[in-house]
Amino acid sequence: METTVYRLKFKTQLHLGRPTGAAQTGSLGLEKTEIYIPADTLFSAICQTWTTFYDTQSLTDFLNLYAGKSETLPFTLTSAFPFADNVYFFPKPLVDNNRPADKENETDASLAKKRKHVQFVSNSIFQDIIVGNSLTFNAEDLINQKKVWASCEEIDHLKKLMGTDMPIIWELVSRPRVTIGSRNAGSEIWHVEAVQFNKKCGLWFAANFDNDETRQRIETLLRVLSDNGIGGERNAGYGQFGFDKAELEIPSAEEGDRFVTLSPICPKSSTQLQQLLTGDVAYTLSPCIGWVSVPGSDDRRKLINMFREGSVLHTSEERVGRLVDLKPEDYTHPVYRYGYAWQVGIKGAKNEAEIQT
Repeated sequence: METTVYRLKFKTQLHLGRPTGAAQTGSLGLEKTEIYIPADTLFSAICQTWTTFYDTQSLTDFLNLYAGKSETLPFTLTSAFPFADNVYFFPKPLVDNNRPADKENETDASLAKKRKHVQFVSNSIFQDIIVGNSLTFNAEDLINQKKVWASCEEIDHLKKLMGTDMPIIWELVSRPRVTIGSRNAGSEIWHVEAVQFNKKCGLWFAANFDNDETRQRIETLLRVLSDNGIGGERNAGYGQFGFDKAELEIPSAEEGDRFVTLSPICPKSSTQLQQLLTGDVAYTLSPCIGWVSVPGSDDRRKLINMFREGSVLHTSEERVGRLVDLKPEDYTHPVYRYGYAWQVGIKGAKNEAEIQT
């Protein structure tokens, strides 16, 4: 299938809360935000828009296709990662085929800490990693609070684009909110953290479609979603965006038995899970919890852990993952989350297995 790349350019701030302990701590789950949109969140937002723009039955028929035996799924997608002009960023693959740039000025432990702090790498760095090239890691090549690793040429381009000595792709801002209590309860101040993207910056994602009809339907839903907004605090105007298409070829390596995923994964079976963890792998687990997106509902979905973007896993299968039903007990209808891998083959330097949780 042909891959289409979409760029989301946000008109307003964006809140992408992924609560991990809000239910236990009493937190509202809004104090922190993700910087990118995980594929399961994006897929769910599209499906919720489907029910209001089209109808529930056609969405049910669409989702049933994912449980079929067809070799081709109707619609698959990556998570949405940052971009700045024509520089696109990917999740840092969890392999280590880079070497310190200056051992005299910084200790290995200090450089290792800085490498671990990196969340995204540019297109060129990502390509070098997945084909197994040895990279020179230099802390001066880190931008955006040292969360982004780019090449010198890419950083120079962004400096000229933004007219600054330190390119800023996004900033995190915090806004106060007040909950109004009842007559016998006082008000409470809390804060919402949000992402503010710089000019010519935003988030990109790639998608595959089984046919043009599916593509046109999803693009229609994206237009509706762009006006309604995505993420939290939409009633305050957050999450509105415009979008366009981009010419971007997803980097690839020669096919092998390992891959890096560009979307969260929920294995379809214990057998597939065992296969994913075979051999030299490195992964991060991310809890997937939240509320059922039904007006008036305050029920929480079941908790599961997914393999996070950037995880390096093993497989001999073309299709990894599934739609997972996280409906609460006593619910009569399913509550699906998207958990299919977007696989990019990797030939990174082999290490001892590394597990990060």
